[in-house]
Amino acid sequence: MNLFMLLFTEILYRPIFNVLIIFLAIFGGNLGIAIILLTIIVRLAMIKQTSIGNDMQKGMGDLQPKLNELQEKYKDDPKKLSEETMKVFKTHGKGPLKGCLMMFIQIPVFIGLLTVVRKISNNQIPTEWLYSFFPFGVKYLDPANINHMFLGMDLLATKNIVLTVISAVFTYLQMKLTTLAKPATPMIPGASTPDMGKMMGFMNIFMVFMIGSFVYSTQAGIGLYLATTTVFSVAQYTYQYRSLLKAKFLEWRSKGQNIVIGK
Repeated sequence: MNLFMLLFTEILYRPIFNVLIIFLAIFGGNLGIAIILLTIIVRLAMIKQTSIGNDMQKGMGDLQPKLNELQEKYKDDPKKLSEETMKVFKTHGKGPLKGCLMMFIQIPVFIGLLTVVRKISNNQIPTEWLYSFFPFGVKYLDPANINHMFLGMDLLATKNIVLTVISAVFTYLQMKLTTLAKPATPMIPGASTPDMGKMMGFMNIFMVFMIGSFVYSTQAGIGLYLATTTVFSVAQYTYQYRSLLKAKFLEWRSKGQNIVIGK
């Protein structure tokens, strides 16, 4: 085994596999419960950082009008535009990459779980993955002792429609809520600004299609992880910005009523 694979095994695969082993031992080998609990623990451990990341992303939306003004003002001076843009980020403590930090943290967990589920599916669990101080997990080195049926779904099979729909719907809802929490980008007189609403709509559809396609094509155990984490994200985002989202909803409903009355 080369150094690269050794690092991946020790940092990703073995820890995730042994956490699953603990839950499998507690819940009679139920893989579905083990995956859901692993997902919730990961999300709870990152809940503070995720909230900060949400604020960062929302903050970028709050700064968008100012950034648009700078783009129009210094459109013929790229160097000055870059300098002024960085000043705005520094002054307000925002940055385009800060809001993506949680995504980069979750990627290793996702890769580790994907590998573990596929090893179980292919009956190729390496015996050396089990920590020696978890003797109760020896029986789960044999996939035959792992119950991979959960709510009528085979978590080792692919093409699961239910999890595909759940993941796609909540991915769309998450992106829609993120858009609602951001202020509308004002039009600058004389500026040829792109229609951000249409661009975001296209991105939402693209992300929904991408997530849905992936969940459908991979093992349902991975789909269960993605479905659980997207539901958790929507719940956390709704709670974090409940006042703002409520105000947006009331505003939207009021506009709808006014249109009906006007007709």
